[in-house]
Amino acid sequence: MEKSFKERRQFTRIYRNFILSYHEKGKAASKQDVSQINNISRGGLSFVSTHPIKPKTVVVLKLKTPLIADPINLEGVVLDSKEKISEMIYEVRVQFKDISEPVLNVLEKIENYDKAQDSQP
Repeated sequence: MEKSFKERRQFTRIYRNFILSYHEKGKAASKQDVSQINNISRGGLSFVSTHPIKPKTVVVLKLKTPLIADPINLEGVVLDSKEKISEMIYEVRVQFKDISEPVLNVLEKIENYDKAQDSQP
């Protein structure tokens, strides 16, 4: 019997709308775009962009969450950028690279927070 799609995932996805700012690595950090994430896991995230981002582009991400005071700084590689609304909205999927231990701890906090929220009546 084949495993379900959810069971094949290495990391659990969390569907929360945290704020994210991002820019392509090597381009001016002062020209950051702001967005919301669609979902996040310890392996990567998905967010909405107003422009397409080419696959294999390295992006610098700054994630803001109510769970910690300071933003989380991450880098990731764009896996895919799909047009959702013609020439307006794109869904961008990013795989994290080189996650530091403190960042991994925050991602685990997000995962644990999500589990606690789901278990409440």
